[in-house]
Amino acid sequence: MKSLILGSVSFGLMLGLVTTTIAANPQQLNQLRETNQCQGCDLRSVPLPEVNLANADLQEADLRGANLRGANLSGANLSGASLSGASLRQANLQGADLTDANLQGADLTGANLDNAKLKGATWVDGTIK
Repeated sequence: MKSLILGSVSFGLMLGLVTTTIAANPQQLNQLRETNQCQGCDLRSVPLPEVNLANADLQEADLRGANLRGANLSGANLSGASLSGASLRQANLQGADLTDANLQGADLTGANLDNAKLKGATWVDGTIK
């Protein structure tokens, strides 16, 4: 019974049903899940650990403080996205477009950035050229 309750709570969090601490727009989160596209969406503080968003279009999306730990973002378009304070630990960003993205304060520990486009991305205290 305990595992059933924990599973239900986890499932609710994944679906965005528990929104007291999540700033993301629920309609836009559903749009992302259904279409793998959400340009300019408000996805602040969204909990999406280990989500598969390969080739997603998240151009100009607000992902500040999002939990994308272990997420598959390979080939995703994150150009101009705000990822400040986001957890991208162990995330797969291989081939992702992070052009002009804000990565200040993002946790990229163990993230795969092979072939990622980082031109103009804000990183810690500087800019990647």
